Amino acid sequence: MAKADVLARVRADLAAGHTHVAIQRLRTLLATLPDDLEIRSLLAGVYRQTGNPVEAGRWGFLTEDVRADELAAYAKANPDPWQRLRLLHFTGDPTGLSSEVSERLIQLADEAQRSGPPTRWGGDYRPPPPSHGVTWPCLFTIIALVLVTAMAGVGVIKLIGWIVD
Repeated sequence: MAKADVLARVRADLAAGHTHVAIQRLRTLLATLPDDLEIRSLLAGVYRQTGNPVEAGRWGFLTEDVRADELAAYAKANPDPWQRLRLLHFTGDPTGLSSEVSERLIQLADEAQRSGPPTRWGGDYRPPPPSHGVTWPCLFTIIALVLVTAMAGVGVIKLIGWIVD
């Protein structure tokens, strides 16, 4: 679907009060056009309308209409500057940005460089297993093995009894 068609649907969704659907459409469109500042600005506006300053700051970071409180909320929710850079999903040429936005991006990149190397992400959203005690899956496995071994023992005794008789 073309960008103009998606934006028309987004505007219709917003007129009907369907902000969640509008956000989904805009984020899907941004997945294919990650450097489109018009889409970013519209998405930031929808998040602003719904009262989500963190996401408004994230998606408005590269636009001129982002507010200082939104940038502060975005920075507070994501204190690691490397993480803030990654969350922007910007792959475009920063020279095409306005001087104000370009300066903001340069400052974030400098902050990230000063903070040291980025932390590596292991790719797992699950929390680490507890480091103490026996976990339930392990306990279940032990019980199952004991029962299977006992049943096998009973079976062997029965088999020997039949052979001897």
